[in-house]
Amino acid sequence: MRMSFVLLAVGFVTAGAVVLPGVFPTPLAAEAASGSSGNGATVTTIRVGVPYIDLSAVRKFGITLDHGNYADAYDALIADINAHGGIDGRKLVPFLVAVNPVGTAPAATTCTQLAEDDHVFVVLAPLQPDCYLTQYDVPVINGSAQNVSGTSTPNFTLTPPPLAYDPVQLSVLGRHGVFRGKKVGIFSGQVTDQQELQVVQSALKKLHVDTVQSAVDSAPTGDQSAANQQAEVIAQRFRASGVDEVVAVGSGSVIWPEALQAAQSTYDPPWVATNSGTVNTAVIASSIAPAYLKKLITTSPVLDNYQTWHQSADQHCYQVVRKAYPDDKITPPTEPITGSDQSFFAIEDACDNLALLTAIAKGAGKDLTRASFVKAGFALRGANLPGLAVPVSFAPGRPYPLGSVYIGRYDAAKNSVMYSSTSG
Repeated sequence: MRMSFVLLAVGFVTAGAVVLPGVFPTPLAAEAASGSSGNGATVTTIRVGVPYIDLSAVRKFGITLDHGNYADAYDALIADINAHGGIDGRKLVPFLVAVNPVGTAPAATTCTQLAEDDHVFVVLAPLQPDCYLTQYDVPVINGSAQNVSGTSTPNFTLTPPPLAYDPVQLSVLGRHGVFRGKKVGIFSGQVTDQQELQVVQSALKKLHVDTVQSAVDSAPTGDQSAANQQAEVIAQRFRASGVDEVVAVGSGSVIWPEALQAAQSTYDPPWVATNSGTVNTAVIASSIAPAYLKKLITTSPVLDNYQTWHQSADQHCYQVVRKAYPDDKITPPTEPITGSDQSFFAIEDACDNLALLTAIAKGAGKDLTRASFVKAGFALRGANLPGLAVPVSFAPGRPYPLGSVYIGRYDAAKNSVMYSSTSG
């Protein structure tokens, strides 16, 4: 959900599920005797899967990113929830798995383990939620992908998918005059962005934006040189057609400035990045020179990490974790965020995911089943959740809120994308 900046390489590792200290899961037979619904929830417990990122697995590749201690953060916050009565009297029983974030095999193995061996009721923030949703009908909270289709089991998240979010963010940018008097070119970074490109074209048409050209960089995936060359050709066509503003769609949000930089292009119109996450990562990594960022504008559907950290609910979570684990390294986020020390992130992640889980499970009431949980999630209205400046609502068939848009602009003095603290 949050704006974490994870830079990854190739590797392998997976670990077994770990029941947190001081929390004792009820054996399945005993759960059945106490009124288990057979899906990881009983009248006294809720089994929760937490497949957290194992960044130690990529240290050998020179990646020094530090998210803090996920296990300790979840341990402290779950213990705090349980000490205050759990959720409607049900204690959370967590199963933590450290998952190598590179490749698909570790995540797939973890999915099988949590769903088949540990019989979890719900999973928090998996890197690849598809397995839980499509193979096991296990609901997910804040999974990192939104490309799942053909299943009625949702990924409840605060980050809407691009196809839903793009029209909203473009409408807000339109109200701020970003497209006024401009001749716009739409740049798609690769052929897999085609569907998003069509959504953006339609949205800009409804806003009566003068769209001069649209183009797709069709270079083979992973061929950076070919992608840059094609993007430069497209840039030349845009320039010849009088395009004086570019909307970079999907992967194009990074490919566009990188290509201009590679060609040392003098064509440098204002541009909109529809995918703020990739731009944030590129800025942190300094892979794009400030000269090609100075005219950037982008948006995010959630608050940035600095603003999230200073919300009262997240500060409460910080105090709970700090009290339970006083020796843990927890460095508050700076503004802007620089370097690899993001040891605040595990607390933000645990705080926000557990809050959304709690809100939905409470909405389901005493008769907690997967069906009632899903129904309650879609019915969530006006929820005040950690890290958000405004109450949010889901809707039937829409497992995410829609409407919050925080505008970001590149700040050359800070060499960072700085986001507004208010939506719209």
